[in-house]
Amino acid sequence: MRPAPYLLALLLLALLAGCSLPYRPPQFIETDTKFPGLIDFVAQAPDRKADVLLVHGMCTHDARWATDTVATLAKQLAANVQARPSVRGTAPEIAPYIEIVPLDVVTPQGTLRFQSLIWSPLTTPVKQQLCYDQTHKSPICTGAPPFPYTRAKFNGKVKDWLLDDCLPDALAYQGVARDQIQLRMRNAILRTMGDRDDGAPLVVISESLGSKILFDTLLRMTQEGPESRAAQVAEREVRRMAWLIMAANQIPLLQVADQPLATQAPLAAQAAPPDSLQQLLQMRRMPAPASRRAATPLTLVAFSDPSDVLTYTLPPERYREAGAVVYNVLVSTAPTYFGFIQDPVRAHEDYLVNPDVGSLIACGVPRSDKCK
Repeated sequence: MRPAPYLLALLLLALLAGCSLPYRPPQFIETDTKFPGLIDFVAQAPDRKADVLLVHGMCTHDARWATDTVATLAKQLAANVQARPSVRGTAPEIAPYIEIVPLDVVTPQGTLRFQSLIWSPLTTPVKQQLCYDQTHKSPICTGAPPFPYTRAKFNGKVKDWLLDDCLPDALAYQGVARDQIQLRMRNAILRTMGDRDDGAPLVVISESLGSKILFDTLLRMTQEGPESRAAQVAEREVRRMAWLIMAANQIPLLQVADQPLATQAPLAAQAAPPDSLQQLLQMRRMPAPASRRAATPLTLVAFSDPSDVLTYTLPPERYREAGAVVYNVLVSTAPTYFGFIQDPVRAHEDYLVNPDVGSLIACGVPRSDKCK
């Protein structure tokens, strides 16, 4: 017997009434939040050009993530997107490579030169070992034998996404593959930024585990020695970084893997050893040799959804002491139902395609008069 139409309507109304976006519009934790947008950076840049480095986080990503993210920002900027040939790798680098997706965003104020680093292919072969366990096969598991057992639907979704696709990225990076991943990130940075030294400011937009991989790699590059080209490039890029945008932040969690067991009472967050980002910021504060430019003042904006179980806000004092101005922004990346549950996949993966986030990145706070 089919339910009466009015019962379906009542059910739909109940679902809508129970659906909420508690952080739409976004909420600023720091009361004095004020930062420029991409439109302001490019308008004030030499030759009206600015560089933007994009790095994705855990879970499988491909070039479409780069094009979708850049398209979201371009829409806010009322700009055109122009693609350039992507770069996979150069000999004698060993496959799999980090793919570089270059896109130019031409705005009325100038050109933003985006370079997106797609490192997901590095961990795909390892994650495919878990394909037999996926209830609903992801694209990297196409052709794997079906899962023959019964799983609760919600638990199956979480297992497929979180345990079989996302957390293996963190396990691989924190394990024996760490050096290999950093080596490939080092090579990608050199291919992307090695010859770029025209005075343009640098904006870094990173997500989740990608932030840690990037900062760890840059720090390791700076330690190679003063005559190393990698060290020179890393130091130059860190010094010219004017704006750092972090979404789905995991550094407070991932830093746990970089510490020995505490022998005393549990450490407060402020007393934890400096992470790689803090160490890079401290390096920026050191006087630059006469042959190198002084560090650009740095603003750090961290986007977090409190219902994203994989995300942490950033303690401002940790990075402020190292010379960065820090702002935490709370956003809703997906609806919450009846205050009880939120889709964990969308909660963690949809930050940079969220129009609220895109608007703040593109146009700043308060909203720039250069944005329509």
